Parts: sequence; structure tokens; C-alpha cells
Amino acid sequence: MRNMLVWKRLKNFFTHNVLHVDDTPHRIALGVAIGVFVTWTPTIGFQMVLTIALAWLLRANKFVGVPFVWISNPLTLVPIYMPNYLIGRWILGSEVPPPDFAKVVDATGGWLETVGTWWSVTWHAFLPLWLGSLLVGLALAIPSYFATYRALVIYRRKLYNLHLQHIERKHHRRELDIQTAESQDETDSGNSKEG
Repeated sequence: MRNMLVWKRLKNFFTHNVLHVDDTPHRIALGVAIGVFVTWTPTIGFQMVLTIALAWLLRANKFVGVPFVWISNPLTLVPIYMPNYLIGRWILGSEVPPPDFAKVVDATGGWLETVGTWWSVTWHAFLPLWLGSLLVGLALAIPSYFATYRALVIYRRKLYNLHLQHIERKHHRRELDIQTAESQDETDSGNSKEG
């Protein structure tokens, strides 16, 4: 039941916040792709600014990609970045073990010592993490561009056809009203001649 609610919210979000944006399908789809790409980069804290800057630079819609970066947050760090790191390690053929975060937790001393411990534990993970993140980000951004573009074109075509049908029904009703009024006038004028 909860999954259905999540999917319904995602569908409503996509329908109202992406498909109804007043911009070209290309600019919207590119904005979404940029947001998806940046989501998979280890740039937490800068992702919204980075998304808007890249969208501005590439002339994409600046705002449709921003909500996608909210996917990566402190609760989703490990599920997003650990596979990226492992993919990067695999590509580089690295035998370096994953960072030992227990050392950071057990670090004693002040803030500066903790930061120093964090850096010594994680520095060797940056290259595999960035490589994996860039590749996974691209692998997700490219299909998201095409899927969003296609969804926009289909949705807008459907909306346009519904609008045309509405106009045709309105025109048809107006013609019926005119015909009814004319026949009523003829009936009324015929009754007045008889009287």
C-alpha cells in the first residue's frame, strides 16, 4: 500500500512539475537529465547549485532537475555511492579496500584531528568514486533525457488533441443551439401566422 502511495506521488510530481512546465521538450528533458546526472555525483551540498549552473550553461530548464538531486541525501548515500565506488574500482582494477569508516568514528581529539582521520581514510576512494559516479550518472541521464522528451511529446500531443475535441464539441453544441433557435423561431412565426 505504501509503495502505491509513493508511486502515485511520483506520478503526480512528474505530471504537474515536469510535463506542465512552459518550456520546450528539449530544454525540459535536458534539465531532468542534468538533475539525474548530478544526483549520482558525490557533490552533496552543492548539487542544487551545480544543477542550476549546468542547466544555465547548457541552456536547459533550470528548475526541473533540482528535485531529482534531493534523491541523494544522508539516508541514501551508501545505496547510491557504494555501487558507484565499486564500479569505479572495478574499472580501474583497484585492489584498494573500501574506506574503514570505523577509524573515523573511533577518532579521538578535536575537529581538526577528526577531519585529518577522515581524509586519511577516504582519500584513496575519490578516484574510483568519481569515475563510477560519472559513468553511472551518464548511464542514467541519457535514457532519462529520451524518456522525458518522449513523455513530453506524447503528453502534449494528447493534451492538444483533447483541446481540439473540446473546441469541436463546443462548436457542435453552438451549431445545435443555433439550429434549435432557428427551428423554434420558425415554429413561433408559423404559429403567429395561423393566429
